[in-house]
Amino acid sequence: MRRSICLVILGGLLLAAPLVGADADEQAIRSTISKAYENWGAMNPDANDPYYAADANAVWFDIAPMQYVGWTAYKDGVKRMFSGLEGVSLKIHDDLAVHRAGKTAWATFTWTAELRIKGGKVEHSEGRATEILEKRKGKWVIVHEHASVPAPSGP
Repeated sequence: MRRSICLVILGGLLLAAPLVGADADEQAIRSTISKAYENWGAMNPDANDPYYAADANAVWFDIAPMQYVGWTAYKDGVKRMFSGLEGVSLKIHDDLAVHRAGKTAWATFTWTAELRIKGGKVEHSEGRATEILEKRKGKWVIVHEHASVPAPSGP
């Protein structure tokens, strides 16, 4: 009887183990994205080094320009854009969805931004983003990002 109970408990633990790992991975992915966007909002691209792949051929699609190739180019381009700003507020909406396939994951979400431009002007925008992540050395890093804003609606 004890042996049967032990086998049932062991079997349950073995079946639950992948779910615990999956939850931990999803939490890590969500944390990576959240921290990266907090750093963008703090206007501190250098703080994102641990969250973005440093691959020289990685392609990043931000609002402008068309693309950046390499993490250094992306950081430098964002720093130039930030030089005209007093502050940034970024908010990821509650629609963040995470999907995984092995050591690759992708996340989609919408966001709201407030840009405080030097001189006092404030601009608001809403957009969408897709993040592609890979698990490297036990850690999820963003290997591709595509952020965009919708085209204006017709008349």
